[in-house]
Amino acid sequence: MKRASIFPILLIFFCSVSFFSCVTNENPPEEYVIWKPALSFQKGLTHAKEINGKLYAASETGIYNDATLWSINNFNDLSRFLPEEIVYRLPISETLMATIKNDEIILMPAGRPFEEDALVIKMREFDPLFGSFGQVYFRYGDQIGINQNGHVLVPYQAPIIFGETKYTPNFLWLKTAVKNGKVEILEQKLIKEEFFDDWVSIWNFKVFENFMRVTIGNKTFDFDQSGNMEVRFEYYTKSVQVGDDIITFASEAMETFPLMVYKSDLSGKKPELVGTYNSDQVSKDDRRLLGRIYDNISGINDTIVLFEGTSIYRLSMNDQAIRLTRLDNIGLEETFITSISLLYNSTVFVTSTCSGSQGICGGFYKPLDKFFASKK
Repeated sequence: MKRASIFPILLIFFCSVSFFSCVTNENPPEEYVIWKPALSFQKGLTHAKEINGKLYAASETGIYNDATLWSINNFNDLSRFLPEEIVYRLPISETLMATIKNDEIILMPAGRPFEEDALVIKMREFDPLFGSFGQVYFRYGDQIGINQNGHVLVPYQAPIIFGETKYTPNFLWLKTAVKNGKVEILEQKLIKEEFFDDWVSIWNFKVFENFMRVTIGNKTFDFDQSGNMEVRFEYYTKSVQVGDDIITFASEAMETFPLMVYKSDLSGKKPELVGTYNSDQVSKDDRRLLGRIYDNISGINDTIVLFEGTSIYRLSMNDQAIRLTRLDNIGLEETFITSISLLYNSTVFVTSTCSGSQGICGGFYKPLDKFFASKK
């Protein structure tokens, strides 16, 4: 009798356990994947780049070469080679480090921030009419261009001479090589084209694999591998590499309509118009973000993303509309994002400078397969 009374109780118990197990499996709690801080970076970062499977990152005062996310990194302090007021971000290259100080360009082999290894270029020896550096409007974009072949492009301003003003910025283009631990100049060229009849600023400067793209005034120019300067667009532009394409957003003035979208191959040449969008096809806020003059755009796994402050957005586009969707940013709430890049085809890496006394600086990472989750 006692054994018979126990059986129903055990049956109810096991059924209850099974019921709650099924409920748990069918309705799992939502998983939040936070952005993890890369503790190997102790300073705020301006940007980062993967080159040939290695991570390079820059702060306002130096470069991390062949860095990792998980262990101590070697920091190349370049502060002695920088002006007192830093107004540009250091370029990232596998072979070279480059800075500007007063009227000098300083080139060093990557990883060797030593005065005995530095090649100091006196600008007035190259151009007696040299005026000053500091032509790029906003520091979150390239100011010194270095491509994978060691070509260097540096903008500068010439002074007023005999009452005449040189309105278009000048450029110094160099072909360099590192031999026996020293930087050598193989070719040099001064580029002094005049495209404007009024003073203009450089709004955007971005290095791509096969060319460097610079927006000056309301025109966009490409510099090829030989330092030749060519007008590419008669517009303000913002460009990004997405897979094997260069996608360019263009308009006659910043944040205005219509917004045109062009596509080209990786040479940047012969851009094809693929879409034109008016104010009813792009929201005001999305157009504002796309129109920001600094380099806040990246290509992550064939998708365009933008950032502003602590927020990251995924761009969706078809022939009817352009839309930005805010992505989850748990762990980035106290940051100021300066770049987003894809590492090792598996990890998204965000760099950040400090935003106030409580700001969090450095690098943050998240698996690629968790990156595109929308913000709740």
